[in-house]
Amino acid sequence: MTKSRWIVPVCLLVASALYPLDKASPGAVPFPAPPNLASPVGQPGSTVELDRSGTGVVDYRATYDERGRILTEQLDYNDDGRMDTFYYYKEGVLQRVEIDSKFVGKVDIWVYLVDGRYVRRYERDTTGTGKADFVRDFGKE
Repeated sequence: MTKSRWIVPVCLLVASALYPLDKASPGAVPFPAPPNLASPVGQPGSTVELDRSGTGVVDYRATYDERGRILTEQLDYNDDGRMDTFYYYKEGVLQRVEIDSKFVGKVDIWVYLVDGRYVRRYERDTTGTGKADFVRDFGKE
C-alpha cells in the first residue's frame, strides 16, 4: 500500500469532523469514535501494537491502565512510521484527540470532548508554531 492512499481518507476524515464544528451549538456535535482496533478492555498495564497495513511497521498502539481500561491509542494513518493521531482516555472514556494533520511530526489540532462523544472545544495551529491560534469553545463541561 502506498503512502498516498492514506492521505485522502485522513484529510476527508479530519475535514468532515471539523467542518460542522464551526456551525454547531454547544455540545451538539458528536465526535467520530476512534477506531478502537484493540479491545477497550485489555490486560492490565499492557500495550498492544498492530501493523494494520501489513508493511511490517507498527501503525497502531493502545495502552491500558492497571485495571485494564484503555489509556491511549495512537495511529499512523499515512504509513510514514510516525504516529499522527492520538486518543487520550480517562477511566476508559475518551477525553481528548490530538492530530498531526500535516504529517510533519507536530500536532496541529486538539479536540476536547465531554462524555467521550461531544465536542466541548477544539483548537488548531494554523501557523505551525505548535500553539493553537484558532479556538472554538462550545461551552463548559
